[in-house]
Amino acid sequence: QYKVVGPAGPVFVVAGEDVILPCSVKPNTSVVDMRVEWFRPDLKEAQLVHLYEDHEDRNTDQIQSYRGRTELIHQELQTGNASLKLSSVQISDEGRYKCFIQSKSWYDDATVNVSVE
Repeated sequence: QYKVVGPAGPVFVVAGEDVILPCSVKPNTSVVDMRVEWFRPDLKEAQLVHLYEDHEDRNTDQIQSYRGRTELIHQELQTGNASLKLSSVQISDEGRYKCFIQSKSWYDDATVNVSVE
């Protein structure tokens, strides 16, 4: 069993810049073999921001506006770091994000609030 941990407070970013949305597993466990899903629980329709499963990014169902702007640093997954890099932040990116990590026997999630200035 592990705990998924996000940032202590909101993440502030200026529109147009890149930002890292922090998310990691404690104790540090590799998440390479797990499912890592970033989504927006505050949106009504499509919610998927980024999905990593079976050792690869699977973004077929990704929200259109996030296409080509999300990235998990694959080397970091080995140390339990599932932070999401979001490029060229837009005003519409403001809101609540969930980082959901699931192994065969366990799952947990953390919330990241993003504030765009």
